[in-house]
Amino acid sequence: MASEKNKSELNLSVPDTKSFASSQYLHYRITHELSRVEKVPEFKRILEKFAQHERKDFEFWKQFSSDKSFFVSPIKLFFLKILRRILGLTFLVKYLERQEEELIGKYTSFLEKVIDPVIKTKIKKAIAHEIKNEKELINQIKEERVEFISSIILGINDGLIELTGALVGFSFALQQNGLIALTGFITGIAASLSMASSAYMQAQYEKGKAAGKAALYTGVAYLFVVLSLVSPFVLTSSTHLALGMLFFVVLVIISSISYYTSILFFRPFRKQFFKMMTFTLGVALVTFLLGMILRVVFGIYV
Repeated sequence: MASEKNKSELNLSVPDTKSFASSQYLHYRITHELSRVEKVPEFKRILEKFAQHERKDFEFWKQFSSDKSFFVSPIKLFFLKILRRILGLTFLVKYLERQEEELIGKYTSFLEKVIDPVIKTKIKKAIAHEIKNEKELINQIKEERVEFISSIILGINDGLIELTGALVGFSFALQQNGLIALTGFITGIAASLSMASSAYMQAQYEKGKAAGKAALYTGVAYLFVVLSLVSPFVLTSSTHLALGMLFFVVLVIISSISYYTSILFFRPFRKQFFKMMTFTLGVALVTFLLGMILRVVFGIYV
């Protein structure tokens, strides 16, 4: 435990050290709980090491904190376990790593306040140890869904761009929700099979990539988009309401996939979001105009 003398020599801010210890305790409890329920032996071993590392970091900062007792809500831990099942271990661990990077930035700023050279050296070593060990542990986690994330993104992105445009075009050309839904569903199924076939052929030329799995991930991702975008036209008889619901679903999907990939690959969320949204809405606008033109030129009024 740090002596009162050491605390004064640190010139520390009590809220800082309390916050650091609390954050590290939270990360320790999360990784510990994840290691307890993890079913994959290799991942369990990595998480146990991760938890040990987080505990050491917590103990380091705890010695400088005025509080010695910390608490994490069981509801929060349960929610994070659910996220691990839905979004995968890689996503959750990298989400924690992003928080750790923010913490390291705060540690570095805090280091400037430290006067005692011995304690300053210890903090520098603790920061370097944290950066090195965590990256090594995270890089050992290899999930199949992440290995095939390019196939998933391909299916979702193409599905959004192609089917959003097609459904908007069908809406203004046909103006009957049942017919729009049926036409969109048939178009989507055909496109998902086509995308899966293309992904299979492409993967055959990529060394070490399983062509069958690449096709499956691409096709299923595309099919998910088809069902999501067609459903508004099944749920309501109003074409305008269905289009409003369609764009809301598009917004949710793009926001979700942009956030997911921004965490996985440490990329800016806004850049990813606006890029996907621009392509999707751009194609939708073109097909809307095309649908209106064809409706007037050929006199299609259903």
